Amino acid sequence: MNRRLLITAGALAIGIGTVLAPAAGAQGGAGEYQLCSDQFRVPIAQDAWVPGNHAVVFSPYGTDRIYCQSWHGFTSVYQLDPAGKRHALTPPEAFVGSSRGGWSKVYVWNF
Repeated sequence: MNRRLLITAGALAIGIGTVLAPAAGAQGGAGEYQLCSDQFRVPIAQDAWVPGNHAVVFSPYGTDRIYCQSWHGFTSVYQLDPAGKRHALTPPEAFVGSSRGGWSKVYVWNF
C-alpha cells in the first residue's frame, strides 16, 4: 500500500512539473539574458554622458552583442566577442567592493 502511494505521488509530481515548467519559463525573470546593446553607449558617443536611460561601456567591441540579465535594473551583463566567447561587463564599483545594486552608469569589459 505504501509503495503504491509513493509511486502514485511521484508520478503526479512529475506530471504537474511537466505541465507547469513551460509556463514558468515563459514568464520571464532574473534568469534570462536578453540582447540589450541599444541601452549602452561608447564613451565618445555624443550622448554618452548625458543623463538618460543608458549606460556607458568601455569595451574593444563597442556596444555590439551585449546581453543583460535584469531584475529591477541590470544584475549581470556580458558581451560576445567576434569568436562568440562571453566577456563580463562589470561596473567599476565591483572592483573596489562597493555595491550600489541594480543599475550602474558605467561598465568595463573583462577579458
